[in-house]
Amino acid sequence: MSTTDTPRREHGVLAPFRSLLTAQLVGTGLGLLFWVVVARVVPADSVGTASGAINTQTLLGSLVSLGLGTLLIAELPRLVPGRQRALLLRGVLVAATVGAGLALAVGLAARAGLLGPTLRAALEPVAGLVVFVVGVAAAACGVVVDESSLGLGRSSVQVWRNLLAAGSRFPVAAVLVLAGVRDQLVLQVCWVAPIVLSVAVVLWRVLPRERAGSGPGLLADLRGYAAAAAHHQVLSVAVAAATQLVPVVAAVVLLPRDNAAFAIAWLAAGFAFLPPYLLAVALFAHGADAGEAALRRSIGTTLPAGLLLSACLVAGAWLLGRPVMSLFGPTYAEESAHLLALLVPAGLWMVVKDHLVALLRTQERFTLASRLAVVALVLELTGAVIGGLLHGADGVALGWIAAMVLEAVLAAPLVRRTLGGSPWVAPSPRRLLAARAGGGGTSGEAQAERGAVSLRTTTILLGVLTLVLLLVVVGIGVRSVRAPSDDVADGGTGTAGTTLSTCTPTAAQPGPLLDLGVQAATGDAADPVLDPEQVDALVAAAADAGADVVSTAVAWQAVEPSRGVRRWAAVDEVVDSALAAGLEVRVVLTGSPSWAVGDGTLSDAEARWRAPTTPAELRRWRSFVAAAAEHLSGRATYVEVWSEPDTPEFWTTGPSPRAYARLLTQTSQVLRRVAPDLTIISGGLGGNDIGFLRRVYRALGPGERPFDLVGVHPWPGDDAPAAVDASAPLTGTFGAYDDTFAGYRDVWRVLVAHGDDDLGLYVGEFGYSTSDHGDVRGTDDATRAGYVAQALGIATCTPYVVGLSWYYLHPTPWNPASWTLLDDQGTTNRTYAALRTWTQRRQELVDETATDSGTGTGDES
Repeated sequence: MSTTDTPRREHGVLAPFRSLLTAQLVGTGLGLLFWVVVARVVPADSVGTASGAINTQTLLGSLVSLGLGTLLIAELPRLVPGRQRALLLRGVLVAATVGAGLALAVGLAARAGLLGPTLRAALEPVAGLVVFVVGVAAAACGVVVDESSLGLGRSSVQVWRNLLAAGSRFPVAAVLVLAGVRDQLVLQVCWVAPIVLSVAVVLWRVLPRERAGSGPGLLADLRGYAAAAAHHQVLSVAVAAATQLVPVVAAVVLLPRDNAAFAIAWLAAGFAFLPPYLLAVALFAHGADAGEAALRRSIGTTLPAGLLLSACLVAGAWLLGRPVMSLFGPTYAEESAHLLALLVPAGLWMVVKDHLVALLRTQERFTLASRLAVVALVLELTGAVIGGLLHGADGVALGWIAAMVLEAVLAAPLVRRTLGGSPWVAPSPRRLLAARAGGGGTSGEAQAERGAVSLRTTTILLGVLTLVLLLVVVGIGVRSVRAPSDDVADGGTGTAGTTLSTCTPTAAQPGPLLDLGVQAATGDAADPVLDPEQVDALVAAAADAGADVVSTAVAWQAVEPSRGVRRWAAVDEVVDSALAAGLEVRVVLTGSPSWAVGDGTLSDAEARWRAPTTPAELRRWRSFVAAAAEHLSGRATYVEVWSEPDTPEFWTTGPSPRAYARLLTQTSQVLRRVAPDLTIISGGLGGNDIGFLRRVYRALGPGERPFDLVGVHPWPGDDAPAAVDASAPLTGTFGAYDDTFAGYRDVWRVLVAHGDDDLGLYVGEFGYSTSDHGDVRGTDDATRAGYVAQALGIATCTPYVVGLSWYYLHPTPWNPASWTLLDDQGTTNRTYAALRTWTQRRQELVDETATDSGTGTGDES
């Protein structure tokens, strides 16, 4: 090749850094735009599942490529073009082979369920596994090609490769989405196929045309470069693995929907993490060529410049986080903005750590550098895992950033010793441009000394910056843990040592409807239904207590024990009796017969609380719902869809907000079509499960709500309704929950946050047992009598509580007598009397205020 045909070789730090940064900005920016688009057209579950697989394949690609890429940065400048060609092709071949083998092993482990539900869902289809294996091999080759371009002095080709890879995703995605395919596999294909194309095109473009004559063979090269590659591999993997592994940790420990929020925040945070890593790569390439002295002079400018740039990115993320996250939709704006605020400050320590590693690598102090990087990796992953297990997505971010702060404190002496001889220079455009040629020569040294800031001053400034950063992170973290979402902003129901006040009923604010349950089914196969006279007596007792509504279960397994044979006698007795007494009716659609769920081998007891989740089960459920709606149309007022879907006791396959959202949506569609007069209540949430409701909202997405009221089942144990838990809301399986009685107010805030303040709540079950129940002590009847009036008074203060049902009116095989207002002989207790007194007094007060106002809708007294 003639001199004129040889591409001009780049020198210094700035040219490769500029190319690296541009390439990454192009890739990340177009990648961000890609996720903005797909987040709006692809279900969030698919986004979370696909992002878990893509993050994992990126990590695995890095594991098998970073050592080779860094080795080629150092070795290629020393070789003739023919030898460069041979070594680059062999590096790509090794990366692809090892990457594919590692991907296959990881994929099989994921399919076996060893790596969490997200990766299993992504790789369980054979096509998903194949795309994953190809993706890892392509990612590995992409990194080798990109870093080899630095060694060849042609770093600008990275920009074109990333532009080709990221830009090609949009037409591929458009074709697949227009074809009606919108699952997680589509997203994986859209991500992987353009990478394969870009690697092939750029490799053809960057390879020297000369072929090697005689020279070492493949095995000789493997033996000759193995030790050097291993040094670079260990160090490079340890340095880069944390930023690749943290999203994988999230994919393993988080549910798909939480992982979607974290993945989007992590993607945005990547902009703040770019400068330290890319600058370290450019510095190493420069140091390997120009030597340690020139590298130190460059560090004197790039270190303060990198810190300043990273600080600006942190400030930008804090100020613009929510608007940026809103590009992905309202759900991501709500969930990901505070995650982004927690994540981005890590970039400040990354700047210092990566400069330190670049200098140690140039000095060939691999052992010390590797120890530093490995310890940092262990700390960061430990913090992320522990945080994620304790507090979900917020915990992953908090644990990781806390590990970063600890890491900085522990490494401070090493930073001082190693970088202490560097002339730290206040950054300016003139000095940054001067670093282009590496800052060689005496005049450059004198210039550095004239503008240098003393190490003592810099150390103080960095200490102050670290302290401010720590205080901000702790503040954000405390807010994140104490208020898991904006849904429960402004705290819980009160403060320590306080109790809630009650309100007096008026015509304008009469309080909730009183709901009492009546069950005609006996559970006795020989005599399955109570006599009509018995049912009438129970309904009369409910009416005498002041009930406005009678509730009863419409259990699928009782109504349709055999397919197509429906028995409505028990339901009809209660409904007809309630209507004759002038009361409204609430029915709860719940339960499953053994023929309708599973593989047909379940016992009746096993099937009873196994909710329909598969397409076939849901089809049978819709048929039952349609029959129930037709039978009850014009007779029932309220219909509740399942009971406590957030608890494993009543959702035995494992509570799933996504599965319940699907059941609720399909049930609502049938009810609104067959009996549009029914008011639909979502299944009562056990213990005011705020987190579960938030996830149901996410699963539902935008659009019409499949419910008119949200059901809650506050179970305060043996605490008074007015008692306040200062630590509420607490953290449970799905996030925040508040099991105090008035915790329903936190549930209401979720509705308000989602624009549903025109809807209301229905307390479908609430009560106390006079005997011990599990870990909860019994409440004597006299105390309980006071509690019932207190609960109704509290609910009266919140007009959005439409109804309140005491659990339960009378004993049944499923409702023990220790909870009920009547005993087995129908004798009332003190709680019943207190309830009756309260409703009578309510009627008197309502009548008085209506008379005083002269309009029938008097103001509150």
